Amino acid sequence: MKRALLAACVALQAAACAALPTLTERPEEYHLYRTARIAPTLEERLRAADRYLREAPRGPHAKKLRTWFAGAEEKYYLQAFDRLPNLYAYRDALPKGPHIEEVEARIYALEARKARRATRESEEDTRIAATQARLRDADTDRRAVVTTFKEWTARLLRIESFGEPTSELSDETIFAFRLSEPRGACQGDLCRKLLPLRYEVPGERELVTREALLEVELSLERGLLSRARLAGPELWTRLAEALSLRPLPNATPEERADAVNRASMLVRALLEPTLPAGECEKVAAPPVVLLRQCRGRRVRMVAGATPVEDDILEVAPSQP
Repeated sequence: MKRALLAACVALQAAACAALPTLTERPEEYHLYRTARIAPTLEERLRAADRYLREAPRGPHAKKLRTWFAGAEEKYYLQAFDRLPNLYAYRDALPKGPHIEEVEARIYALEARKARRATRESEEDTRIAATQARLRDADTDRRAVVTTFKEWTARLLRIESFGEPTSELSDETIFAFRLSEPRGACQGDLCRKLLPLRYEVPGERELVTREALLEVELSLERGLLSRARLAGPELWTRLAEALSLRPLPNATPEERADAVNRASMLVRALLEPTLPAGECEKVAAPPVVLLRQCRGRRVRMVAGATPVEDDILEVAPSQP
């Protein structure tokens, strides 16, 4: 029993001695050793062990630290391989570590990848923003096509000076026809204003550029206004494109019929306040799609039989 206690005491003394600096060990070396053993972070322990092994390669704790450092450093390097923050931490902790060259190369590679990704994301953001802006512009242009048609239809429906010179038209109509660009002009008994209306509609993969030609015509007889009309090649198809957001470059007979129907719904809505269907609707025979006559005026919506024939909305005095 006494021998066992004596052996335990010897062991404890040896352990205590091992934890204390030796007579030949400098205080700063022992401090590094202590830091390598008990520092709160792995990076601090690795940094302290590396310094100890470089400054005291034959120190009393070198063998123990070398064994621990070899395994801990290798594991830390492998775990940091795909993580930039960990690689930065390795470089800060071990600027002369065993894997510092590999760490520097890996940092360069990951930073380059990150920069490329950021560039791609920036380019993608720019592309998305440009696409969204173009979609907004396309929507504005399509609305402008419909709005322009509606505004000119309203102007023609407000005409109360049939049988009089064009100077008797309202000031707003005269300004819109003669002074706003592109300006209208008269030649003989026909006054014309051509409005090219460009717009875009979504195609299968991208926006498709389209154009509607809207011609405003004022017909005169002996200098007096006899009729007014809006006309254009496949005007009803172009309006339907702007309304339905679907390109119809070569409309089939079914698509053309659907387009004319869509346009007629718009025209009916525009006519209703001035020439209500209940009072003014008349039977229409092809190529007339819509006919209303009352209150001293007659309005005809005509669909051209071929792509080269104009679609027409005509406003004129009522016929007996």
